[in-house]
Amino acid sequence: MDLLTTSVATPESDTEPYTLVALDGEADVTNCNALREVLEAEVAKQPSTLIIDLSLLRFMDSSALHVILRANRTMDRQGGVLALAAPRDPVAKMLRLTAADQLLPVYASVDEATAG
Repeated sequence: MDLLTTSVATPESDTEPYTLVALDGEADVTNCNALREVLEAEVAKQPSTLIIDLSLLRFMDSSALHVILRANRTMDRQGGVLALAAPRDPVAKMLRLTAADQLLPVYASVDEATAG
């Protein structure tokens, strides 16, 4: 079983400050509670921008997507923006098939996401 690893950073930025959550591995029903805890903790800090780096995520199921969409809804209510960056093909396909890419911004890289 592949585990999900998360890391959180608040990089220095020439523009607006942002929080970066990087996901590595597979995000699915077996670890979506851990993902929810990480995202809820970061959203509670009310960042203006929260970027989720998907470049190392090999797989994401609907339960993990639901967690991300809930975080997006909370960020929106707080006046913030949640963006996804650098999804690999399987994850990007899932975002397209579920139309999640129409609900939140998806960028080709973290740099593009920070540029807005």
